[in-house]
Amino acid sequence: MSRRACGSRPAIVRFTPALALSLVLVLGGCDSLDSLLSVDAPSRVVASDLNNPSAAGLLVKSVANELRCAVAWYAAASALTGMEWADASNNSVTNIWDSRNHDTSGYGAQYANADCGSGQPAVYKPLSRARWIADYTLGNLAEWETADVPDKAAYTAEVSMYAGYAYTLFGEAMCSVAFDGGPEQTRADSWNLAVSRFDQAISGGSGDVQNAARVGKARALLNLGQKSDAASVASNVPAGFKFELQFSSDASVTKNPLWYQNHDNQSVTIAETRKDQTFGGMADPRIAVTNSGIAHPTTGIVVWTADKFPSVSSPLELATWEEAQLIKAEAEHAAGNLAGAVAIINTLHTNAGLPAFASTNAQEVMDQIVYERSAEMFLEGHHLYDITRYNIPLIPAVGTYSPFGDTFGNDMCFRLPATEFQNNENIG
Repeated sequence: MSRRACGSRPAIVRFTPALALSLVLVLGGCDSLDSLLSVDAPSRVVASDLNNPSAAGLLVKSVANELRCAVAWYAAASALTGMEWADASNNSVTNIWDSRNHDTSGYGAQYANADCGSGQPAVYKPLSRARWIADYTLGNLAEWETADVPDKAAYTAEVSMYAGYAYTLFGEAMCSVAFDGGPEQTRADSWNLAVSRFDQAISGGSGDVQNAARVGKARALLNLGQKSDAASVASNVPAGFKFELQFSSDASVTKNPLWYQNHDNQSVTIAETRKDQTFGGMADPRIAVTNSGIAHPTTGIVVWTADKFPSVSSPLELATWEEAQLIKAEAEHAAGNLAGAVAIINTLHTNAGLPAFASTNAQEVMDQIVYERSAEMFLEGHHLYDITRYNIPLIPAVGTYSPFGDTFGNDMCFRLPATEFQNNENIG
């Protein structure tokens, strides 16, 4: 099963992430803001119009589009910082992402200032916008009557699911969080907020929305260390389930950024550790990559590309049955049921056409689960936090010099940027 989360030319809502002062309707995709505190095309809608129940459907589509924007550009950012990609261009901004050296102000705060369609990965701005507009829409839906919004229940479930993913990614990306001008909070606080949103989606939703929320809740619970509860939720996800985010060639912001950065712009290449991945002597098709034979014109580095995203419109998976199964496998491992974990791994191997895995050693089984996650969810925005969760060694190691003279650091999460603490009186 799959779901088209965004149409090819949907309308969307914009806001200023730091203080959420302005709300603007923009037609034609996830267009970027010129700066965090600027508003584009303010004449296109009066903010009060968005408080009208007649705007419900438009707001829901806007939330879906913003979530697509945030997830996709975060996936690109996490691929570069999280050792799935490597810089091929010697671009000063790309170097910052790749070398794992992020500061909170000035040019180094590219993770705060970059936006969808800006030609580089992005984290804080699109995630902030998606989270805020989702909660704004939920607030409106709570006040509107069903007589005025017949699809109120379905809308509420769908937007709650999107909000849950925004909060989940915030916790995975940021070292700490702050929302709506509030105090600094922990990653766990963000994941608990995600769980509450997912609960609302599960209780009021159905079909793909409900199952995507189940996968998301299981993911957030796994982040919180609640493996048994996570597995219980994941067990309800049906085999074959997929929730895909859709892309198109309509505009820079509707292109799949995993394709754009790697295939079209060729600013990044596949990291050395992700090339030629095999199991039992067989190439793992889930991490299939190709030597393009094309050298970057500036650096001469030959770019390797991911077969997973062969075109501008290749979809990105937000939630899958495979992810749910791996969450279950981890819970089985934690409970001491190694045979159960191995059985789940081998179901995934059968589906991928790989040889069976066999082990009764707890560490070997856990190592294989970590590998399976990196393969099944390659370039989908999971591996960056998995590096922290599973204490995966950093390659290149901290202190190593890159081909461009940079020194690799160990910043595996993003600190609250100057944009936040300069505009939030509750942040010191």
